[in-house]
Amino acid sequence: MTAQRRRRVQPIKKSTSQARKKRSPRPPQRDVAWGNLVLKGLTIVVFLVNVILISFIVRQCSSKPPEVVETIEPSPPVEAPEVMRIEVLNGCGVPLLAARYTDFLRAKGYDVVKTDNYESHNVEHSVVIDRQGNKAAGLKLAKDLGIGEAQVLQEENAVYLIDATVILGKDFRSLSSWQVVEQSRDAP
Repeated sequence: MTAQRRRRVQPIKKSTSQARKKRSPRPPQRDVAWGNLVLKGLTIVVFLVNVILISFIVRQCSSKPPEVVETIEPSPPVEAPEVMRIEVLNGCGVPLLAARYTDFLRAKGYDVVKTDNYESHNVEHSVVIDRQGNKAAGLKLAKDLGIGEAQVLQEENAVYLIDATVILGKDFRSLSSWQVVEQSRDAP
């Protein structure tokens, strides 16, 4: 008998690529966070814009202003207006008193731009208030109304677009102008 040779069977080796697949799983893919990238990009853009603006402001503040060579000439003195603009206010509560005096003053050549009630009806003495610093015009208005010089006040205010304010008080019947106002009411 012959001796048989025994053959040895060797196990089949697997390829290295297959072995790797089974041995180590593939790492998972990371999702790209687009929101974070956009936010970071916008932050960088805003930062750059701020740097540019700050540098512009610094340049503007550090530059010298241009020299002014022109001299400012004083304006000519303001003359009294030809027609005084006034307001007539009723300070005693008698109905239509301010309207009657408005007609009287317009007939005298004044421009009455406002007729109204004063803030209270407890004014004892009628007054003229000069609003533009022209006391001579205020005195003329007071004379036309029959109000004494002591009742002419000055309260200059450039905001007012009127020259004087007339506040009719409870003494309106004692004014010399009241006779004319009363007669004009009765005339047709």
